[in-house]
Amino acid sequence: MATDEANSVTTPTTSLAPLPDHREVNMPWWQELWRRHAHITTPLRARGLLCDIEFGLSAYIVRVSLPDDSYLIISPPQEPPSERPPGDPEGWIVTREHPDGLDCFEVLYDSTPCDDPNASQRPEARHGASAQPLAEAIDHRLDQLGLLPHPASPPAGGPGLQHLPSMPTASAPGISPASPPAPRPPRY
Repeated sequence: MATDEANSVTTPTTSLAPLPDHREVNMPWWQELWRRHAHITTPLRARGLLCDIEFGLSAYIVRVSLPDDSYLIISPPQEPPSERPPGDPEGWIVTREHPDGLDCFEVLYDSTPCDDPNASQRPEARHGASAQPLAEAIDHRLDQLGLLPHPASPPAGGPGLQHLPSMPTASAPGISPASPPAPRPPRY
């Protein structure tokens, strides 16, 4: 018994924004996609931001609802489609958009590799698919805009961005690193 207590690990409790409210949340394919994107969604949900997984042009994206009714789209390169598995792209593109029009469109972060050898590399490109610089860039911009519901920095002694708890793994038949799930039709 004393050995069990000595080996037990205490994990800090982090209040996360709720999961999306739709029927796909209970589907194994969606749960697997959620698990593969947990390194992106968990730090954002720890900030009180609602996240969902959707199908973009040619890959799965993370959609993050913001308090001013705008939203973030966090996606891998969409065209041409990547051969990499969902949640593990070459890099990430983060845009902020508003459903009412293009007056609120900005690129917050772009760590995708540049295909043009004559173009200068973006500073974020060196980070590739790393989640921590992506989350830090989002925190910084949303803090500037006053759209960050919870403080960006964790409490003293609390978990860092990469140490926040994630959703339990769901087993989904037919989804492996070599075979991303088939696109699902959009919800209307």
